[in-house]
Amino acid sequence: MIRKDRNNGRFFLLILLYGLVAMAWNLDYNSAYHDEALNILMGRQVLSGQSCYGCAQNTGSVLIQPVLAAIGDSIGGLQGARAVGILFGLSLTAVVYLTASILLSEKYAFVAAVLFLFSGNTIYLSKLATYDIVSAFFLGLSFLFLILSERKQPLYTIGITLFCGAFSLFLAAMTKYVAAVFIPPLLVYIFLRHKIYRAVFFFLLPLLIFIFVYSYYALYPVKAVLMGSVTSVYHESQLPFSVLSSWTFRWVIMSYLLAFFGIFHEEKGKTAIPLIILSTPIIILQFLTGAEQSINKNVIFSLIFLMPAAALGIDHMSALFSYRINTSWVKPFFTISVLLVTLVFGIDQLRWLERQYPNMSEVVDFFKRTGFDGMVVSIDSDYGDAVYTYALKEIYPRAKFLPITEIQPEGKNVCESLVPDYVIIDGYYGKSAFRDMARGYIKNGYSLEKKVKISLSWGVRDVQIFSRR
Repeated sequence: MIRKDRNNGRFFLLILLYGLVAMAWNLDYNSAYHDEALNILMGRQVLSGQSCYGCAQNTGSVLIQPVLAAIGDSIGGLQGARAVGILFGLSLTAVVYLTASILLSEKYAFVAAVLFLFSGNTIYLSKLATYDIVSAFFLGLSFLFLILSERKQPLYTIGITLFCGAFSLFLAAMTKYVAAVFIPPLLVYIFLRHKIYRAVFFFLLPLLIFIFVYSYYALYPVKAVLMGSVTSVYHESQLPFSVLSSWTFRWVIMSYLLAFFGIFHEEKGKTAIPLIILSTPIIILQFLTGAEQSINKNVIFSLIFLMPAAALGIDHMSALFSYRINTSWVKPFFTISVLLVTLVFGIDQLRWLERQYPNMSEVVDFFKRTGFDGMVVSIDSDYGDAVYTYALKEIYPRAKFLPITEIQPEGKNVCESLVPDYVIIDGYYGKSAFRDMARGYIKNGYSLEKKVKISLSWGVRDVQIFSRR
């Protein structure tokens, strides 16, 4: 029995070792994209006690992930900031493993952990300096506490685990606000599994107190700006339902297919049903809003619940494949084959994801060579300036990177506004209205200095840099 436990521990350590290598490999796959740069900059401001300009427009608390990212950046630059996610990615893998062990068995837990790490979304988000993997960790941890609370144990132990589940769920929603969509289904889950007084006193009441205090002190003072930011983001990323559904399920179709087969598992099939249901809130939210914004990142929340059910699906499919075949190697062979298919599928996902945002290294290098301290750079965007501020501010402390709207405010003449030394027309970060404004501005006194073609996983975009003559 002891040797069996040791072997289980060794196998699990091998799983985590694979995850560590996969996540740490090629951390400099791209330059910092906007969200990463902004998070690190906000973290720096919080750590230095400065006023955090732009924090209100973000869709997550600046007190957790941005601070950690800034600390990682101070140690190892962008790679250090991204490495912070590895800790949460591996910890979330352990959470998925423990959850599957409790709900199912250790045999299925290994498969669930492997499936989770074979997902391209998991590996990618674990080496991206953004909120997503941190929020997903707290959501998974919350669910783990909730299923632990169902065990037969003293009332005070149940109360502690429910309270920890409520606090972890609050941290998930505070870290990335969209995770709050999982609060209603998890509330239903708790009230179905526990007596009403336990669910209310140990889970619902603490959760409401956490949310109220945070909302009152952090969100209410900036509610108008925050709502405007969220509304504009979703409004600008609207897609037809057919396109949105295709875009959404490309990331989770295999997981849902395997989980669906898990429903028919002879022993544990009933457990797969609530897991599949709990995986759907974020998918439903995307469909209801009609927005594709961050869907390839948000699906990580679904994978937390889907992978244990998918492990059941693989076992059931293996049993069907080996039906009436007495040879002992047939079922393991089928299981390994399915896992290899998911690995190949996940690698393809990862390669796509690593190139979904522009590599601005060539543009940044241009300013490192030709820029100067005190220069004014205008961008045809209201948010792309964080990329340049992060990469160049320490080199040029007095440089200004501003959206075109701040260069030439509406109703003012050019002479009354800042006159930029460089104007960037960005094919990725730029917006059409701002691009038109920038093109009109550069007609007088500017010449094209450099044009950079940026290859993305979904196409090619141009970045044009104009300098003042």
